[in-house]
Parts: sequence; C-alpha cells; structure tokens
Amino acid sequence: MLTWEVGEGFAHAARLLWIARQLRRTGWRPVVAARDPETLRSAYEAEGIELFPAPQHESCFTGTPPFRAASYADVMGICGYADRDRLAASIAAWESILARHRPAAIITDYAPLLSLAAFRRIPLIPIGDGFVVPPALPEGGFPPLGGKVPDVWPPADLLANAHAVQAARGQPLPENLPEIINGIGGVVSIPPELDIYADWRLQPAAGPWEKPDAPLPRPDAPRFFGYLRLSQPLARRVVKALIDTRMPGALFLRDIPPGRADVLAGELRDAGIRLHGTPPPIREALAQASLFIHHGGIGSLTDGATLGRMQLLLPRHREQSCNAKRALETLPGCFRIGENARDESLRETLPRLMSDRQAFLRAQETATRIGARPETAWAALQPLLAGI
Repeated sequence: MLTWEVGEGFAHAARLLWIARQLRRTGWRPVVAARDPETLRSAYEAEGIELFPAPQHESCFTGTPPFRAASYADVMGICGYADRDRLAASIAAWESILARHRPAAIITDYAPLLSLAAFRRIPLIPIGDGFVVPPALPEGGFPPLGGKVPDVWPPADLLANAHAVQAARGQPLPENLPEIINGIGGVVSIPPELDIYADWRLQPAAGPWEKPDAPLPRPDAPRFFGYLRLSQPLARRVVKALIDTRMPGALFLRDIPPGRADVLAGELRDAGIRLHGTPPPIREALAQASLFIHHGGIGSLTDGATLGRMQLLLPRHREQSCNAKRALETLPGCFRIGENARDESLRETLPRLMSDRQAFLRAQETATRIGARPETAWAALQPLLAGI
C-alpha cells in the first residue's frame, strides 16, 4: 500500500503513481490511499491502480497564526499527536483500512498517522523529499527546521500520547518520535543539493526516482513560466508586475479571487502573457522559459534544478521557506524576493532576472552535474523491498 496523508499539490500523487507503476512491473499489486483522490484520478484509473481516500484529520493547532513548526515533531503534533483523542480516532480509521487491505508492506509519502498505526506490525518505508523523511538525532529527536524557534508542543507530550494510544490497542511502544516515522529505512528522492537535512544525514539523499533528462536548451528569447497561488499577497503583486512590464511568458494560477478570473485573463492577454487553464507538462512549459517562478515546493525546485532553469522563489509556508533557504545556498541561478519588496522594485527586478545570462549558464551547469550522477531513488528502494 502506498499512502499520501498530508500535503498539497500534484507532487505526492504523481510520485506515488510512478512508484505504483514500477512496483506492478516487478510483481507487486499496489493500492494507493491518497489525501485527495481526485488529484490525477484519471491517470490512476487508466493504469488500473486502485485508489481510495486516506482518512482525514483536523489540525490540532489552536494558537495564534501562523503555525511555525520548530521541528518535524510539531508537524506530527498538528496532524494529531497533540490531541490524544484525535490521534486515537485517526489510528482507528487507519486500522480499519489495514484490516481490509492487509498490505505486505507500506510506502508512505508524508503519512505520520499511518506510521503509528503500522508501527512494528507492517514493514513501512517512508519516501519523498527531505522534509517528509527527517533523520533522527542521536538523542532521539528531530533536527530543527531552519532557525531555532520554540516547540509548539513538547515532543515528550506527543510521544506520551502515542504511547497511550498504542497501549490501549495492545501494540508496541516507540522509544522516540523518529522511530515512528522512519520505519525500516527511508528513501530521500531529491538531489542532495535540495535536502534541507543534508547536514544531519548519515547517507546523502538518493536523487530523483530515475535519471533526469538532459537539461533543456536555452529558449530563443528570455521568457518566464509561473506556477503561483494568488492567495499569497506577494504572488498577486508579482503577477501585477509581470503585467505592467509586459514580460513575455506564461502562467498557471490557483486561488484566483471570485469574480476576478475574466478580468485577470483579459489583463494577461493584453500584456501578451498566456494563462493556462490546467497545469501544463512541466518540461513543455519550461522549454519555453528561462525563468521559473514558483513558491518553492520541492517538486518544482527539483524540476527547475534538473532541467537547468533559473528560479524565482516566493515561499508561502514553513516547508517552502526551508526549501528556499537551502536552494539559495546550493543552487546557482535561484533567487528570492522579500515580502516587503516595493512594486517599483519588482518591476525593475523581474526583467533583469529573466535576462541574466550568467545565472542561466550556472543553472545549466548545475543540471548537467545532477544528471551525470548514477544514483537514483528507485535503486535505493530495492534493498528495502528485498528485505521484506
């Protein structure tokens, strides 16, 4: 069973679909529990892969927004570990699914609740980007997420709740929180350059699931492609600056305000900017662009890095901010604009970034280096599967 329990966007659904295809070719019968089964449903149905919803859970955070996790322990807390009754309910829901499907093994892509339900009963392999496969520290905790901030919940309280739920079920008790998440061993499926936990890992990230294609050549003229959510104020201002400067390019936009879609489409059309109604294939979209503008999701960062594109990052939340910090340190050709940037500054900066030839060449060199590595996440998964 493959599971995606937390997180948004297409990356989780696409990753599990790819893995399910490969597993089926090697003799496994995969089923997939998805946070949002509608994401790529038609692709799953075309492959004949059983798809069903993962149990839903509510946020345990009752403080003043924004939620700011100190470590992955707080991510576990907000998903349910901070409330013993909610945790018990989530585990019971997963227990029903496990009893129905009786999986021989579980592959999780951001599934902290299922990880407890299956703890020491069913072999579990966490996979995904660095954020969702955190390493354990020698003392039994998780590394900090970015700069040090206070814990939202004491990790000892979260572990106590896990113990209480497991004891009530007559199931094994974990010694620490990382033991729950890490299963029999994980696979970090990104280039090491993008692993926010690289400094704490004993083994570097395995790289993409398969060897990436060759970097895309430079387009015939500077252009951009943006994949943005207009619920973010900075994204709205960046789109306005793109319209004002009439920069050539294309956008796929989510969270367009109600009643604004037709007006915005007209403004973009008048500026010569194409607005996609559905997400275009990323390689096709970036083939026409020198600059990729997005929020810093790990899937988008990996695509930009392996295809050799400059990237402008507008992070929306903690995970994306951590990703952006790492990318700015390790990926030449990555840039970030601050939330407080003036509109005049945006109109000056965006055309300059899109036409930065030296930054583009550095991004191409990085993509060539990543693509030359023989290691893949699929190869790293094989010894774990063989041991089951």
